[in-house]
Amino acid sequence: MILSYKIMNISLRQSKPEDLDWLDEFYESLMRPYVELTHAWDEKRFRKNYNTKTISVIQLDGEDIGMLKTEKRKDHICLGDIQLKEAFQRRGIGTSLIRDVIEKAKADGLPLRLRVLKENPVVELYNRLGFVKTKEFKHCHELEWSAQTVGAADAAKPHS
Repeated sequence: MILSYKIMNISLRQSKPEDLDWLDEFYESLMRPYVELTHAWDEKRFRKNYNTKTISVIQLDGEDIGMLKTEKRKDHICLGDIQLKEAFQRRGIGTSLIRDVIEKAKADGLPLRLRVLKENPVVELYNRLGFVKTKEFKHCHELEWSAQTVGAADAAKPHS
């Protein structure tokens, strides 16, 4: 899959076993500060859950700049993670990738679900994209995007 963001050439490639070391370090550098606001960091969790079938490496002109983890389940698509190196955040890349996953969910007729730490400011982006909170857990929210939830949220908004 190739996306164009302005003049950027963004692509995804399937992760490989040899990506595990850098992805583990990368993931920890971005997520550990948020996790530790609510609970202890689990050093082994990323490695235990690493699956090359569900993780794609985000590339800009062939350079690895992040990761996207998605999984099609029987009743929904799960957006497990989207992480970008800090230099590439807030440039529309993540938003474009999430919109692509939304389009895939729409095409499959499935809702898109994710979990986000309560302390993570990215929840604002998910809200802007039409995700709504469907469950609350001790440390995170489960959010869902579907034609029904977006339609219901739009209907609830005051019209000017």
